[in-house]
Amino acid sequence: MATALQQQLAAIQQSSTQQLDLKAQKTRHSKSLLFEPRDAASQSFDTIYQLCYEGFEELCMLDARFSPFARNLFSEQSKNEDRTQMTAHENGELDRTIASFLGLVGGRLLLKPAMKAVEWLVRRFRVQEYNTEAVLLTFLPYHTSHIFPTLLSIVSEQLPASFRWLHPYVASVQSPPRHAVLSAAINNPGFFSAFSQYVLQVSRARQHAAILLGFWASITAQAVNGMIDSTRSGRDAIRKQREEDLLLRVLPILQSALSIKGVPELYLGSCMIMTILAAKASLEDKVLDAMMEAVVGAWTQPTLEDGLTCLAVMAEEKQHASQPKTVTRAILKADECPQLLKDMSQRHRVDKLTLGVIMGALDSAAAYPGLDGLDFAQRLVGLDILSAQHLCFLLETLLAKAEGLLSSADDPPDTEHVVVFLSSIASNAGVAGLLRQAVRNKSVDLHKISPDLATVLAQSHEETHHEQLEAPEPMQLDGNATETHGLGSLLEALPNLDDQHPSFLDPANDAAFKQYAAAFALAAASEKGLSRFIRRTPLHRSNWTETPTFLTLLVKLWSGSAQAITRARALEVTATELQLHSSKAPLDMQLLLPYVINALGDRVHRVRTAAASVCKALHSLYGVSGSKGKIDTSVGTWGDIGLYAAGTPEVNVLSITDVYKFLDSAVVPMLEDCVLDGAHAVRALRDALNGKDLKTTTRTDVCIWLAQNAAATPVLSVKLRLLDILRGVGKAANDTRKNVLLPLVTQWIALPSAQVLAACSAGGLSPKEVERAVIGSLSHRSADEVLALKQMASGEIHARDGIPTIAFERLRDLWSAMKEPSQTALVDFLLDLAVDGAAMDEMVQGEALDTLRNLHFPSEVLVHLVDGLPNASDLQDQPPSAKKQRTAKTESGAPRTVDSAQVNAAVRRITLALELVEGSKPEQHPQLLKGLFHLLGELHQYKTLLGSQLVYLQGLLMSCLLSIIKGLQSSRAENIDRSVIRADLIVECVRTTSSTQVHNTALLLISSLASWAPDLVLHSVMPLFTFMSTTLLRQSDEYSAHVTDQTVARIVPPLAASLKKRGKDLVSGAAELLLSFTAAFEHIPLHRRAGLFQHLVQTLGPEESLFAVVAMLVERYPTDTRVQPFIRDLMNSFPVSVQLRALNEYLDLINDGLKHKRTLSNVILGFAEKDAEQIEESVDTLLQALADVLQDSILRRRVAKEFAKGGTDAAALQTVYAQILDKTMQLTRDLAANDDLKDTADSMLTSLLGLTPTKDFIESSAQLMQTGSDATRQQVFHSLEARVVQAKRGDVALQQTFLEVLSSCCCFVQQSQPVATRHAAITCIDQIVEKYGKRDRAAVFDAAKAVAGDAALGSDDASLRIISVLCLASMVAVLEDGFIPILPQVLTKTLDYAEEAFTTPKNARQLQSACFSLAVAVLDHLPWMFAPQYLDRAFVIAGKSVVFPLTGEGGLMGLTQLCDLAARKVNTGELFAAVDRTWMVVGGLGPMAALQHLNIVRLAIQHHTKANVTKNAQTLFAILLNAFDLRRTTSDEEDDHTEVFALVDRIALDMTLKLNDATFRPFFIRLVEWATVGLPKKDARGRVLRATSLYSFAHTLFEQLKSIVTSYASFLLESAASLLSSLTATEADERALLDVLLRSLSRSFEHDQDDFWQAPAHFDAVATPLLSQLEKAKYLPVAARIIPAITDLAAAAASPEHHKAMNTTIMQYMRHQDAAVRLAAVKSERAITERLNFDWLALLPEMLPFISELQEDDDEEVERETLRWVRQIEEVTGESLEGMLQ
Repeated sequence: MATALQQQLAAIQQSSTQQLDLKAQKTRHSKSLLFEPRDAASQSFDTIYQLCYEGFEELCMLDARFSPFARNLFSEQSKNEDRTQMTAHENGELDRTIASFLGLVGGRLLLKPAMKAVEWLVRRFRVQEYNTEAVLLTFLPYHTSHIFPTLLSIVSEQLPASFRWLHPYVASVQSPPRHAVLSAAINNPGFFSAFSQYVLQVSRARQHAAILLGFWASITAQAVNGMIDSTRSGRDAIRKQREEDLLLRVLPILQSALSIKGVPELYLGSCMIMTILAAKASLEDKVLDAMMEAVVGAWTQPTLEDGLTCLAVMAEEKQHASQPKTVTRAILKADECPQLLKDMSQRHRVDKLTLGVIMGALDSAAAYPGLDGLDFAQRLVGLDILSAQHLCFLLETLLAKAEGLLSSADDPPDTEHVVVFLSSIASNAGVAGLLRQAVRNKSVDLHKISPDLATVLAQSHEETHHEQLEAPEPMQLDGNATETHGLGSLLEALPNLDDQHPSFLDPANDAAFKQYAAAFALAAASEKGLSRFIRRTPLHRSNWTETPTFLTLLVKLWSGSAQAITRARALEVTATELQLHSSKAPLDMQLLLPYVINALGDRVHRVRTAAASVCKALHSLYGVSGSKGKIDTSVGTWGDIGLYAAGTPEVNVLSITDVYKFLDSAVVPMLEDCVLDGAHAVRALRDALNGKDLKTTTRTDVCIWLAQNAAATPVLSVKLRLLDILRGVGKAANDTRKNVLLPLVTQWIALPSAQVLAACSAGGLSPKEVERAVIGSLSHRSADEVLALKQMASGEIHARDGIPTIAFERLRDLWSAMKEPSQTALVDFLLDLAVDGAAMDEMVQGEALDTLRNLHFPSEVLVHLVDGLPNASDLQDQPPSAKKQRTAKTESGAPRTVDSAQVNAAVRRITLALELVEGSKPEQHPQLLKGLFHLLGELHQYKTLLGSQLVYLQGLLMSCLLSIIKGLQSSRAENIDRSVIRADLIVECVRTTSSTQVHNTALLLISSLASWAPDLVLHSVMPLFTFMSTTLLRQSDEYSAHVTDQTVARIVPPLAASLKKRGKDLVSGAAELLLSFTAAFEHIPLHRRAGLFQHLVQTLGPEESLFAVVAMLVERYPTDTRVQPFIRDLMNSFPVSVQLRALNEYLDLINDGLKHKRTLSNVILGFAEKDAEQIEESVDTLLQALADVLQDSILRRRVAKEFAKGGTDAAALQTVYAQILDKTMQLTRDLAANDDLKDTADSMLTSLLGLTPTKDFIESSAQLMQTGSDATRQQVFHSLEARVVQAKRGDVALQQTFLEVLSSCCCFVQQSQPVATRHAAITCIDQIVEKYGKRDRAAVFDAAKAVAGDAALGSDDASLRIISVLCLASMVAVLEDGFIPILPQVLTKTLDYAEEAFTTPKNARQLQSACFSLAVAVLDHLPWMFAPQYLDRAFVIAGKSVVFPLTGEGGLMGLTQLCDLAARKVNTGELFAAVDRTWMVVGGLGPMAALQHLNIVRLAIQHHTKANVTKNAQTLFAILLNAFDLRRTTSDEEDDHTEVFALVDRIALDMTLKLNDATFRPFFIRLVEWATVGLPKKDARGRVLRATSLYSFAHTLFEQLKSIVTSYASFLLESAASLLSSLTATEADERALLDVLLRSLSRSFEHDQDDFWQAPAHFDAVATPLLSQLEKAKYLPVAARIIPAITDLAAAAASPEHHKAMNTTIMQYMRHQDAAVRLAAVKSERAITERLNFDWLALLPEMLPFISELQEDDDEEVERETLRWVRQIEEVTGESLEGMLQ
């Protein structure tokens, strides 16, 4: 287990920002959402900001709410903000700003601009570390997208507690599945709460997005569902507790969500979650009531229906039907609620909610009259929302309430509202019956509640009967008598039909039909009642074959909107009657057949079964006579007279044979299937009429007959069924549609709207559906039908509103069945309608446009559409004839006039046509190619006519052409006329337009053409690349990059192939292309440059084009610092072999540029347009760039790797390298005379020599060393030196290689070689020896002898001497003892050079520094060889080096090392002796030299042991005495030796610490004697200065060693007393001595712990002289030193006798004549009093007389000081001295 310290350290490590860990900083900087870590790590904040700010600007254009963030997160200042340097408050403000931005951008994260903006937060503000939770919550809705794993790869390893569940997905960098998110929401309360609070925060800020709210709602709903499931296990108490915890967790979130107004999605999600809670959790009514109040408190008009649905679910879960008053009032205020509840009742259970609302509305009717609750309740009951059971419960509740209110008489108004409500709903027959049942169940006396209501119920017979039919089973109590009585009343009230209108299909009998229908519905409830109804005399049942009354009643009953039972009983009665008549004479019932066919398609199975029975009965009516099965054609036809009203279209009767065949072949066989499926009837009859089972004439006649019946019948359902059948009939119904249906449709659309609405309402049909069915009967088979549809659509035929829309829909439906001519004509018609906006209704124009856009056009129609577009020349006035132009001079220059209206109409037509083409998948219609290119040419004329670029049209046209060409590429069609392709038009379009979109599309089009038909476009592509360099290449979006890549990939290969085919050089031929790209280099976005140029070079062929691209970039941007790194990266993206070949060709290009007759360089570098000076500058730039490329570490590693592989590839590389080396050497020789280019060429050669591995380089350079020039040899040496520096010590192969080269280098250290060559060789030797010398000491010694010879160390050249000395210093470190044979020679000559440096100013400092380096090396490795003579010279030279500054570069580090090593390494005796010997010389050079000399002594004392120091103490004493005497010997000099004097004291103290008392005491006595009697008395100043040195050391001694050395003061007593007595302190030297003397005595007094100063001999010796110093108060500041010394003496001499003696002496000075002395005495008394307190005030009686005198002193200052002293005494004693002083 980790200790507390380890835990704390771990916590610190986790929170550490690792500011000093550069690797960690780079790793953090490399975390990016857009870039790979490798690329991101190399990006600067300026680059990142530029890219991300573009995305932010696009966001601001999308949403202005982003704009405020430009002042903080995306300001220029943000590039310099560092969160680690910000305060906690500033970070908090930044966190809030970042959270606000993330909330706003969260809905747009799939957009590229949003990701760019978030990238800035990641890179600059490290939100993935500081705002981890906010970022994860923002990205969470996209957890299945590709952006989420990218985020997981950069988030902090320490995830927030609420997101710990993401650890497995962070480790694997995978998107978490939805079930993982859901599991976290269920089981992780922290995550659930954090996610919800984040959504609420974003919603409050109005930054919400639909994707966030939808994701939250779905996750939260499923999570709540899962939480509820998890609470259902365990004991009841545990389950209850879990449910309470769940509510406490979820309800506050929902409450907060509902409180946010104006966010419908959030409200809907909250309702959904509440619905789940109510349905699955066991909630009490009070909780549900609170939830319902929250729902209604937050709903708005758009969310009303969602809120009602939620309320309905919660109401169903309640135990009681009552609702909170708040809920009731909210529902009452919404007028739409009743209808919404009605619509909802079809999908959900709303009974309890409706019931509660009604009860609440009645309760609020009195309390809130303004809400009109009574009317609201009546509307709800009238909509039949409540079931019978719930309505019964409501009525019983209201009756009980009314009875209770009457008995209590507390609130009569409430009773009134209940009664009024009951009376109003009692008018409904069904409700009245339920109310009567409720009265019986509750045994309520209705007369007491409301006599009027009782009367209404008693008289409601009709409603009573209806009650029996619709009341629930428990309420059907003994109602037979009432039923019979009610039916009888209805039958008696039925009217008789007029003989002129005997049919119920006559609209004149509609009112009577309603009464008959009501009676039939009541009678159908029982067989008895039905029998009574049928026997009704006015129905003429007995002669129904002659009078249509009876059957038309039944027909209209089963064909109308009556209840299913009514429709079924009507058919059953009909079937019975027909079966009864079948045994009688045959009867033709063909006019009944359409209505029976309609019944076969009924929704109810029982009705269809009854209809099938009718059909069978009809079939049996056509009696077959004889055994041959012939039909009796002499039978009569039912309903041929009086069936329909007068004026109804005539129905031609079919022949009996055709009717029977139709029944027998088409109708009867399908009956069984129709019973099972209501839709089968229409399908079967269509198949029969389209089939061949019936004769053609029969099918035609049947179609006409059906159409005539459809036209004649007043029953809409029948009409629609028949039209539906005919709609699917083909050729057989052609005449029918033209002659019958077309007039029918024309007549129908002309009907008044009110008549149509009434008919639809009576039939229970939707008017729109009826309109569609009627107009849908028209087909495409005749021109008249299509013309009628067009006229309806265009409004030429006057029709009701909505008819044109349906006509357009029908035309769309018929389109696919039309033939090409019809389609072409229809397209022209629709195009005219859509384009002619001025002449057409706006609705018609819109419908035409919508129809066109929803049609699927075949190729022929599209070709017609494009070819039919107007030409620009047709819209201009025709020019006059040539003769008129010659004769009419005045009009010859007049422009041709243009009708702008026609031009605009033509442009609109072209626009629409192109939009249709684009939407029709033009790639499938290559036939359009000719027309579209023709139109492209016409567009240029249109642009001239309008003065507009027509960008949209060009974009459409280019897009269509691009799709076609792409389709041709994939299909490889060969029958395409390629001559129609006009690449020049495309280029012209690109050149003249300013639209980026058009540019991109046109370039893609050219690219596709180049890959499909290169010969057609290659002659036109070069202007495109020139254009691209100024536009497309500068764009930073991904689409522009895609366009560029496609253009390069598709145009360049065929271009290259074409150039090669024609025998032209690729680079020369593509020079314009390359120039376009290189010219755009600086404008190409940074993140696109590398990929774009790599793609270009790869496409052209890197072997042939890489060198040209590099050269053109270098030559065009000679000062751009971005070019060189880019070139290196570009070349490194290709294999090494390609790079070396490119470098070879690059050299050829440079050589070509230096020729008088240039070829390639004139083409690609433009040298033909430059003068000689400019060419020379360009060549210099090219050479510098080549040198930089050759120095690239990546290239060198790759070359080394390839060479190491060996084999043919390595051999080929060596050959190429040899060629490059040969050309470079030749170039260097050629430029040797050119001062401007020589250095650059040499630098390039040096870089080239460093390119290959060392072994290969050495082999390659061997020949160069023999045949090359001195400059070449020097370059080789420099390159070899650089390789030694870079080589690793552990590389055994390189060790051997370099050591073998060492002897070769020594060969060039000869007098015959130039100085520069020798210098380079020695430098190389130095590096080899320093790194690998210890591997072969013999070779190093040979080299040392060569360097120590006259050609190197003995040379007269200063630089050669310097490098030789430095090289020998390295060799000393390597050889150590092996260097001894040549050491005397080397060291002597080195010291000679060091001394000569003071007289030879050239390179003096460097030479002297080198000499010190050698001396340091010797001292470090061979200190015993540093003989005294060398040591003396070295110390003197060192002293001079400090004092006399030398010219030249170099520092004195070696000097410092020399002194340090001498102090540590040299024998102590020899060292101190050398210092002593050289003291006079060095000390006389000045304070700086003395300091250095003394520092050697101090370092030696500190470094060596006590024994060594003690052994050489005498020498050391001599040095110190000389040093102490510096104060005297240098007194006349102007130099400041203060620092030297202080150092001497410190050295003496260091020495003291190393010595014992027996050794130090004699020295101290000797020092005192040296200071006091060492000089004659006449040398008073010398004695004073020596005494100053003595007491300065004494002060240091007493201060540092304290009580240990207090006894040493005895040696100073005599001297101190003498000096105190004799010093006048008038001179500066004496004042300095007095000051240091007093300080020394004070330190001794202060640290006295052995009562040294209490001894009378010691005290008396100094007391009087010390106190006498008060007399010097006249000219010395006694307060600074004298009084403190007196005070310290009083403290040290802690004896009453000594105190009395001192006090007596001081009081004597209080009566001194000089006021200054008196004042000093008083101050002394004050200081001693403050220090000793009571010990000193024991002498107070003696002081009082003097105090009294001093209080009246003549000097005011003395008097004031005395008063201060008195107050001080009083403070100490606590008593007043006033009485004592009187």
